[in-house]
Amino acid sequence: MKVLWLASIYPSTLHPFDGDFIQRHAKATGMFCAVEIIHVVKDADGLCTNDITETVASHGNLTERIIYYKPVSTSIKIIDRLLSSLKYKKIYRNAVENYIAENGKPEFVHLHMAMKAGLTVLWLKRKYGIPYILSEHWGGYLDEAKPNIKDYNFIYRYYWKQIISKAVVCTFVSNVFQEQMLKKYSIKSSHVIPNVVDTDIFFAAEKMQNEKTRFIHISTMIYQKNTEAILKAVSLIKDEFPVELYLFGPINSSLESMITELRLKNVVFIKGEVPQQTLSAAIQQSDVLILYSRFETFGCVLIEANACGVPVIVSNLPVFHEIIEEGVNGYFVEGDNPAALSEKLKEFIAEKNTFDKISIAVTAAQKYNFKKIGKQFFDLYQTLIK
Repeated sequence: MKVLWLASIYPSTLHPFDGDFIQRHAKATGMFCAVEIIHVVKDADGLCTNDITETVASHGNLTERIIYYKPVSTSIKIIDRLLSSLKYKKIYRNAVENYIAENGKPEFVHLHMAMKAGLTVLWLKRKYGIPYILSEHWGGYLDEAKPNIKDYNFIYRYYWKQIISKAVVCTFVSNVFQEQMLKKYSIKSSHVIPNVVDTDIFFAAEKMQNEKTRFIHISTMIYQKNTEAILKAVSLIKDEFPVELYLFGPINSSLESMITELRLKNVVFIKGEVPQQTLSAAIQQSDVLILYSRFETFGCVLIEANACGVPVIVSNLPVFHEIIEEGVNGYFVEGDNPAALSEKLKEFIAEKNTFDKISIAVTAAQKYNFKKIGKQFFDLYQTLIK
C-alpha cells in the first residue's frame, strides 16, 4: 500500500520546525506502508527559488516532496495575495496529477490540517471522486483560541467547513479536541490518534548534578503558551530558591524586555529553536518541564519530556488530563495565575526527588511510540480499502 499525504504545514528549508509533529506521524505510518507527502511552500523572499523548485527526499518508506514557489510581486497587496493563491493552487494540482500519472489513482488521500492544502483535496474529490481522511491539530478551532478561525473571512470559513464535512473520516489528537470539533462541525466519522514521540531521541539519561533546580519551557512563545506567566512565577521565587529557567523557541522583544524588567538575566537562559536531538539533551538535564498554556489540542512537549523521565507542570486544562496524572508524571496548577504557578514550583522543588523517572519514561514510550501510533493509522487505512 502507498498512501498520498497532503500537508498544509510541514518542515522545510524555510520553516524547519513547522509541522514537525506531522512529520513524526508520517515516519510512524511509514513503518507499515509507503507514504508520499506533497507540501507546497511560499518563498516570498526567494531564498530557495526564483520561480518554482522541487526537492524530493526519501527515507525508507517515506518520500517527502517539498515544492517552493516565489509569488509574483506587484506591490499591490490584494493582487499579490490573489496571484500567490492561484500559483499555489496550480502547483499543488500539477503535483498531485503527476503523482497520479506515476502511481495511479489512489483509493484515498490523507490530508493533514485543513487549510489550505484542503482546497486541493476538495478538487481531487470533485474531479476524480477520491475520498480523503483529514487529520487535524490546529488549536484555532477552540473557542478560547487566539488566533481563532472566527477571525478569518467568510469565504475561508466556508471552505474550511467544506473540507471538514466532506472528509470520509477525521482524526484528532485528543478526546477533548474531538469533542469540541464534533460540536462545531458535521463530521461523518472520527477517531482519536494522539501525537507520537521519537523514543530513539527522547529517552531517560543520567542527569548531571546541579545545585539549582532547572526548569525548561519549550514553545512558540505566542499568546497560547503564556510564557509571560512563567517568567513572572519564576521571578517570585528566584530570591528564595536557587533556580534557572531554560527557554527553547523563538523569543520576541516583549519577552526579552520582561526578562530584563523582572531581573531574570542571570536566571533565564534563551536557547532559541534547535533540532530535536539538542532539545532532548536539554530536557534530560532538566528537573521539570513547564507548559502553562491557555489552550491546547494536545501538547507534544509533554510526552517528549515524559519520555526522558522528566515530570511536567501544566495548566489545569482538560486535555492535559489525558496525558498527565497528578503526582505521577506531573502536576496541575490553576491557569493564568503566576502566583499559583510560583507556589507549585516551590512544591515541586520540595518533592522533585520523589518522582519515579524510569516509570515515567517507560509509560510514555509505551503509549506514544512510533509503532503504536503508526499501526493506528494503518488500521484506519485498511478500513478504507475496497
